[in-house]
Amino acid sequence: MGTDWRPRGARRLVGLVHVLVGGAALVFAGVMIVAGRAPNAELGAVLLGLGLVLALAAVVFTGTAIIVLRRAQDGHGGLLSLILSIVELAVGVSMAVALTVAVQGYGAFEPWRSPLLLPSVLLVALGLAGLGVEAASHRPKTH
Repeated sequence: MGTDWRPRGARRLVGLVHVLVGGAALVFAGVMIVAGRAPNAELGAVLLGLGLVLALAAVVFTGTAIIVLRRAQDGHGGLLSLILSIVELAVGVSMAVALTVAVQGYGAFEPWRSPLLLPSVLLVALGLAGLGVEAASHRPKTH
C-alpha cells in the first residue's frame, strides 16, 4: 500500500518549525537581556549573562535552521535537521525535568500551572516529529 505522505513536504514543514523555535529563543533571550539591564533588577547580572548565552545559542540554532529550510526545498538537509530535532528534544526533556523538580519543590503537584509545561511539551513533540520525518525519509522503499 502506498501513501500520499511526502517526506520532502514534511521536511520543509519541520525546517520552518526549526526556524520558528529559533526565533522564539531569540525573543526570549532578548527579554532576558532587557530584564537584566533594568536599573532595579535584583538578578540583573544573572539574567543578562544567561540572556547573552541564550542569544548566542539561538543565533546559531536559527542560522542552522535557515540552512535546513533552504536545503529542504531541494530535498536535502537531513543531518542538520536531525541534529536540530535532537537539540529540541533534549531541551524539551530538560524543561520537563525542571518542571517536575520545580513543582515538587513547592509541595503541591500541579504541573499544569507551570509556565514550563507548554514549551516543554511542544519542544518534545517537535523533536519527535523531526526525528520521525528523518527516519521515514531514510527508510527503504517497498512497493
